[in-house]
Amino acid sequence: MTQHLQTMMCEYTILIIMLYIGVRCLNQRNNKIIRLFSHFVFGVIAFQIINIPVRMVDAGLVRMPAAVVFVLNCGFMIAETFVTYELFYFFESIQNSLFVEKKIIRVLRSIPLVLMIVLCVVSWWTGWLFYVDDTGMYRRGALFALQVVLPYTYVFVTLVSAIVYSITRREKRSAVIITIELIPALICSVLQIVAGGSYVLAGLTLSAMFVYIELCMEDIRKVEKLEVIEKANHELENALDMANKANNAKTVFLNSMSHDIRTPMNAIIGFTDLLNDNLSDQDKARDYIAKIRSSSDYLLSLINNVLEMARIESGKTELDESSISLKSLDSVYWLFESQMKEKNIDFTWNVNVKHNNVLCDVVKIKEILMNIINNAYKYSLPGDSVAVKIDELPCDRDGYVRIRTVVSDTGIGMSEDFLEHIFEDFSREQTSTESGQFGTGLGMAIVKKIVDLMGGDIDVQSEPGKGTTFTVTLEHRISQNVEDAGSVEKRNEDYSFEGRRIILAEDNDLNAEITMTILVGAGMEVDRAADGIQCIDMLEKAEPGYYDLILMDIQMPNMDGYKATMIIRKLDDRRLADIPIIAMTANAFNEDRKKAFEVGMNGYIAKPISAEDLKMTLAGIVEE
Repeated sequence: MTQHLQTMMCEYTILIIMLYIGVRCLNQRNNKIIRLFSHFVFGVIAFQIINIPVRMVDAGLVRMPAAVVFVLNCGFMIAETFVTYELFYFFESIQNSLFVEKKIIRVLRSIPLVLMIVLCVVSWWTGWLFYVDDTGMYRRGALFALQVVLPYTYVFVTLVSAIVYSITRREKRSAVIITIELIPALICSVLQIVAGGSYVLAGLTLSAMFVYIELCMEDIRKVEKLEVIEKANHELENALDMANKANNAKTVFLNSMSHDIRTPMNAIIGFTDLLNDNLSDQDKARDYIAKIRSSSDYLLSLINNVLEMARIESGKTELDESSISLKSLDSVYWLFESQMKEKNIDFTWNVNVKHNNVLCDVVKIKEILMNIINNAYKYSLPGDSVAVKIDELPCDRDGYVRIRTVVSDTGIGMSEDFLEHIFEDFSREQTSTESGQFGTGLGMAIVKKIVDLMGGDIDVQSEPGKGTTFTVTLEHRISQNVEDAGSVEKRNEDYSFEGRRIILAEDNDLNAEITMTILVGAGMEVDRAADGIQCIDMLEKAEPGYYDLILMDIQMPNMDGYKATMIIRKLDDRRLADIPIIAMTANAFNEDRKKAFEVGMNGYIAKPISAEDLKMTLAGIVEE
């Protein structure tokens, strides 16, 4: 009895081990080798499940009807043959041998399994393989030896083909797997024949464990290598894709820029030559100057748009929110009002909001409006109309207001095909040559990116010949304190600059000449410094109050404008330290403006210098 109980403990241990291996195989079913091996594993599990009650009957631990005992023994013998069949099929598949390749041989390989099934069934009547006597005891039949011969036919064929395969192919891994699989199976098979018992099951279990360990270790190494390779390939593909996109984008950019830069430059150079040849004809000279100025403005707009897109794409653009009144957006209307009249376009502006005071980035809001309205202006014909309507919509967020801005025109419109690409970089339905209108194709791309940055939505509807409607919806936080953004600044002609002294800190001779000419023409006395060091030296040597203000370039050799300003603000004499300083720089982004004020500057002018803007800024500083 003790021996039977020990055997039963071994049987259950084997079952638990095989169940664990079977579960692990299920988790790796995408691997072909593991998938084939799992058939063998689950065959062993089924064999063991049937084997346990058979051993219990043999040990006299339970009594069962004769029919049940017969069925269990049939299942045991068929399962044993099936397991060895799966073992055979597993190795033959790895080797890709004739038993797998040839159809006829594939039929022959199933003969031992089929024969075992037939013998088990007919033994109910004949007792050839085994039978159960009247007492319920299991008895061997005349052909009982086939119960060992048939399963081990598969084991023997597997061994022979494996040896041949290893010798002829000389594949190290296959030889290792086959050896560690077959040695325990063959040893236990010999023990089964000599001593009886369930050594077959033990041998198959040990074989399965050894093979599983080897397969797992090899597959783990293989999977790790594959993952590294796949990851590297994926990164290379992404890098190649990004490089291709970058090259395509660069090609598109260069092609667009080449045309768009050359167009105004051609006009500037051409009309400059014509102006030089017609200086005595004032009418022609004024016309050429106006065209040069128009082309220069377009070239500046092109540069600004390209820089703005570059900053947005790099993620450096941030929102600079402040409290404003939506009524202050009327300034955009006044910018376009005279242009619309000159082109005979009916331009209307309507603001209908309940919460007028909001917190937003007013510069970017105006940029959105100006880009859309400018498009409406360019692509509308005399007699058309452009309407801007700003309404307040219900908002689900507490403390926020939803503002919908609709810009509609009755101009030439756009085709349905082009609408799908309107927000792409450099997208234009017609080139400037075809349409007669200058444009970078970046305006709408900038608008879309700004709207996305602000968490809003933009929609466009258009039809050729009937016009276009842009709808922008944004949410803003309601504000109580509003900066005075609606006051009208005095014109520079209301002020006199006579007798004012100024230090111009500018390292570029041409820029200095232009600025000095404007300032002298306005009645100012100008002393020039070539860098920040000279500027500080001139200021310290002068009597307090001698200079009224400083125009400070930012990028200069020896000492830049930022550092010079910080040093001036720390001078011991407060009359010198508090002198108004205006930044004058080609760094035209919001963070550059912020930095200028952070270091203590009083104003900011972006290059290229406009005489009117310069005088207006100076007037505001002089007034203070």
